[in-house]
Amino acid sequence: MNHRPPSPSNTEVGPPRLTRSCAGVIGALVILLSLAGWSGASVGATRAWLVSGEYDSRSANPRSEATTLWVADIVRSVSTGASLQTLLADPTPMPTDRSSPRLVESAAPLQPLARVYGEQAFNAVPARRLRVSATAVGARADMVSAVLDKEFAALRPGDRGLFFYAGTGQADPGDAAGNTLRLWDNSALSVREMDALSSHAPVTAPMRFVLTQCHSGGFQRLIHPSARNQRNLGRHNRCVFTSEPIDHLRRSCPDLPADIESDADLDYASQFFSALAGRTRAGTPLRRSPDLDGDHTVTLHEAHLHAIIEGDGSDLPRSSTETYLERWQPVWLRYLDTVSEPDNEYGRVAQALAERLHLPLRGRALVDALETRQRELTSRLQRLADESQRVGADVDRLQTTLRRALTQRWPAAAHPHTAGYVRFLANDLGAAQRFLLGQTATYPRLVARQERQAQIVQDRLALDRSLTQLDKLMRMRQLARLRVQFDRYANDQARQELERLTRCESTPL
Repeated sequence: MNHRPPSPSNTEVGPPRLTRSCAGVIGALVILLSLAGWSGASVGATRAWLVSGEYDSRSANPRSEATTLWVADIVRSVSTGASLQTLLADPTPMPTDRSSPRLVESAAPLQPLARVYGEQAFNAVPARRLRVSATAVGARADMVSAVLDKEFAALRPGDRGLFFYAGTGQADPGDAAGNTLRLWDNSALSVREMDALSSHAPVTAPMRFVLTQCHSGGFQRLIHPSARNQRNLGRHNRCVFTSEPIDHLRRSCPDLPADIESDADLDYASQFFSALAGRTRAGTPLRRSPDLDGDHTVTLHEAHLHAIIEGDGSDLPRSSTETYLERWQPVWLRYLDTVSEPDNEYGRVAQALAERLHLPLRGRALVDALETRQRELTSRLQRLADESQRVGADVDRLQTTLRRALTQRWPAAAHPHTAGYVRFLANDLGAAQRFLLGQTATYPRLVARQERQAQIVQDRLALDRSLTQLDKLMRMRQLARLRVQFDRYANDQARQELERLTRCESTPL
């Protein structure tokens, strides 16, 4: 943080040079004022880059686009005069919203044929259209990089940057700095590339990143020099909010529902920006004030904590201050205290979570209740996994029986992408659909088994979300103890670096 202003050249005319100590004090004061949003004669502006990322048309989910456009509305309403750039995977004026399929058991929408071949999830009703600002541009990696390269460099020292991403991510199991944002045309932007682009911003300009994709935790590396795995901070004034921890590796990204209204307020992005807006995504008032310190201003840090308390999704959010504390903790301190319940910010968040989950607020009663509920949920999850295998086997058997009967009458139905299949669709489709509906001994059972299969998926997701709430509560209790250890044992450099991250997270939107 001790960045000294450049010395004037020998040909520069001006007042006598200050002494080294005086210049250092003034330089530090300038940096502190810059971090608070001061840029000389005027207060700096907010500049935001909001990206919806999908890698191809088959993966494109209108939920990501809708979230990005909703966040743009929030930024405009909260930060008057903010400069926004919206980058969407589909840059057309009205990108498609493919809503969840309406499964109708009749021949008209091809539903029986789709069920027999396991394609019922793609049998959607006609799409809606989303209206998009004319300023939107495509979200291919080269397009995003070109925009950020130019606009990061155009920031003034007192400006505040905000980068938001909604979409999918990809992990590099060997190095978290290789994790990527997946973008249009199967392109990608890695942590290292984002580090290089954002290095063009002024050192003192607060750069805030809110990343909500799976494998987002790797982008916490942006606070370190060249995104390396080390403890100290880099030169630039950055902070990062992610929906997952840096070491949380999923085998694949979970499928988000295509229906924009489905579970709209559960996820991290919705809760985070609802806190800034003062209302839910559906427009209703928040049930709990996100203004934790009562100063009538909700910072990004408070929005993050609000999302931890109120979020009911499967996200495990992290902020840069939290990852810094966890990275700082020496091994010998990890087992020094595992039971105390400090009354600090994280301890109060833990209590708020316990209250929302209808658990005891403190002490041994809370620990026992956590362990009991975790065992119950894990046991129910295992029972659902076992049932899912049995139901899946039933579905496979029924589909095989129905396909065999179908192709005995219409052999071309077994060979899609052929001329014979085209003739089958043109001449015999109606009869084939009616034939399947008439298989009363098998088709209704297939429908029932597939519906149960879909319900099991939803029930398992709900249990996973419930277990995540317990994980968040236990982690907040651990962070409360970790903060006490930091305050007691951290050296001056670590304290200064944590304070710098705290200021970044607490700058106005």
